[in-house]
Amino acid sequence: MVLGIDIGANYTKGVLISSGRIAGKAIVKTAFQPKRAIATIKEILTGYEKIVATGYGRELVTDADLTVTEITAFARGAYFLNPEVKTIIDIGGQDSKVIKVKGGKPERFVMNDRCAAGTGNFIEKIAQALNLSLKEFGNLAVASHQPALIDSLCVVMAETEILSLVAEGRRIEDITAGVCNAVMRRILGITGTIEVEPPILFAGGGALNPGLVKAAKQIFGEIIVPESPQFLGALGAALIGEKKHQ
Repeated sequence: MVLGIDIGANYTKGVLISSGRIAGKAIVKTAFQPKRAIATIKEILTGYEKIVATGYGRELVTDADLTVTEITAFARGAYFLNPEVKTIIDIGGQDSKVIKVKGGKPERFVMNDRCAAGTGNFIEKIAQALNLSLKEFGNLAVASHQPALIDSLCVVMAETEILSLVAEGRRIEDITAGVCNAVMRRILGITGTIEVEPPILFAGGGALNPGLVKAAKQIFGEIIVPESPQFLGALGAALIGEKKHQ
């Protein structure tokens, strides 16, 4: 068995692959202690013969047999889930990415890793300002029929704009939906020369938010949301390791 570990800023994910099938998976909070998170994943997912690490903290897996970039891991994971996928949209806690793929390999990509806008952190901060859990935030956004227009993509300015909307009596459903739309407009804005071509796979923790999924469909059309979108990187890393191990 091969263990793929994806060390993200907010969460560390692990996937065990055996004979081309998922044998187990686990997720723990990174919580500024990536080495402890890595150790916990290894304690949960045992029996592996090889480790492949990816994510921003991949170099911290000192006993890894191989390290690969997130872009490479995501492309391989997407191919496993759906070989027809041509574009991956990933919204993680600290960054977001758009990746063009072909045959399980990345062709081009763009990344937003210097601004909170367009990331899970942006959604989390706004949810906190509205005194909502992330689950409540997503469910409310889905219920909206008239999303508010959120112009500010700076977290601080957006909070001020949203508090003004609350004071004006705008429905919370419409405000949360407006935030989701603002995030997806930010994703569209970073694509640049990359054509977002279907089939599109939506990955990362952001794909667990039904409000973001709704906003993504409105902007990009039909998208594929896998059962466990936050595990795509760890899955791809494990698959890459299994192929090299054969």
